[in-house]
Amino acid sequence: MQTAVAPVLPSAHGRGQRNTATPLAHEVARIWHLRRAMQRVATALVMALAFAACADVPDDLDPDELEDEAGLAGGKEDSPMPTGWTDVGLGVAYQRVNAGDGVLIAYGGYTAQIAYSAAWASELVDAALGAEGVGHIYAVKGPRDAGYAAREIANTKLRAHLARFDDGMARIYVVAHSSGSFVAHELLSQLRNTGRRDVLARIGYANLDGGGSGLDGDIARSLANLAFVYARDPSLSSGLSRNSGAARSLASTYPTSQLVEVRVPDTGCANGAGWCLHDVVITHKPHNKNTFDLARDYTDFAGRPVTTEYLSAL
Repeated sequence: MQTAVAPVLPSAHGRGQRNTATPLAHEVARIWHLRRAMQRVATALVMALAFAACADVPDDLDPDELEDEAGLAGGKEDSPMPTGWTDVGLGVAYQRVNAGDGVLIAYGGYTAQIAYSAAWASELVDAALGAEGVGHIYAVKGPRDAGYAAREIANTKLRAHLARFDDGMARIYVVAHSSGSFVAHELLSQLRNTGRRDVLARIGYANLDGGGSGLDGDIARSLANLAFVYARDPSLSSGLSRNSGAARSLASTYPTSQLVEVRVPDTGCANGAGWCLHDVVITHKPHNKNTFDLARDYTDFAGRPVTTEYLSAL
């Protein structure tokens, strides 16, 4: 930002000096001060709008910073509905995978296409949740904006679809990565607001290096289990996932929850690369040592085990 300087007027001797002795000088000075005042008002307005936009989002999950990182990591275009999946509504896909009655709802983070979330959810079932009786999978794309201001995901249709086969007894696993946590909280809020505490009482929810906007104490107490999860690479001197501070803060805020640290050495992330470590809650070995890469970290698990350690808390 350039620093404004009061106008300099030429003197009769040709040397530049501040001169307020003439009517012209008074008028120039008045215009300059008016312009500076307008600049201060405009700056204050921009700051106020930015604060309002982020007021409900924990400091450790800054939408602007996340969107900047996403610009480096890849685009935001969505993909077609994955083969073998049913289109439930905007951003939501469903698949029946086996005879189990359990349910998994996987919410992808900002920039996650529905195909990415579907691949991640399928891997969780193959690696762990299938053995726990999960046979119904919902995959949910990441929100359009990092703070989920648009509220565009079809959680209402997801609830209606779930009600068609839910037997009232099966366990429901909800896992949400990063900004996907805001979308998950919308679902939980809808269940509470429509009187479906019986459904909340069967939900084990894992907030994976995400935020807290939309969650409250009443919802937290109504859940069967609640875990706030972050990652640490102990082989690095600075090896914490980007939103580890938010996870700790949220676990402290909600006493019925558990704080889960996923410890994975030799992740391949660079020292201090919090956004790379941000994906260690998805895969033990993220693809980009400097930042997140949802296109690959959600879909390519060859030699890169899917992260499941936190599921025992649900």
